[in-house]
Amino acid sequence: MSNSKFNVNLITDIALMGSLAFTLSLIPYTFFFIAIEFYCIPILILALRRGVIAGIIGGVVWGILTIITGTAEILTLSQVLLEYILAPMSIGLAGIFRKKTKALDPASVLSGTFLGIFVKFFLHFIAGVIFWSQYAWKGWGAVSYSLAINGISGILTASISFIILMIIIKKISS
Repeated sequence: MSNSKFNVNLITDIALMGSLAFTLSLIPYTFFFIAIEFYCIPILILALRRGVIAGIIGGVVWGILTIITGTAEILTLSQVLLEYILAPMSIGLAGIFRKKTKALDPASVLSGTFLGIFVKFFLHFIAGVIFWSQYAWKGWGAVSYSLAINGISGILTASISFIILMIIIKKISS
């Protein structure tokens, strides 16, 4: 096996997790305007196993698949770049907490999950203020509306992702 940075196993992991994330993103997950984004889980796994760069590329794979299949909600080019390229890329930041050993500890998973999801939802918050403010509830400003929608969604996504990741890790290690 080659010791090159991008070997076949790494490329396969990136392609598999990016396409799995895309597949999960097709499952309806919106409840009363709040989205729980299960697609983050494969990208988090990729980042925590393979590192930041692999996680970022996996996020880009998901974003490009979403755009080219027509499932992205496209308003403008800058909105697409922010919500379908930069936001999923940011999940890869979880790889900062990657351990060199095979075992992932709960603290690394928690830290990585919340960092990746926080940055992602901060980018969605910005997009909400800039691009989605016309959908704000009556009496709500763009900032408060985006903070409510994206904040609750981010907290739920991060919490559920962490729980699912811990279940997966427990099953794998037992």
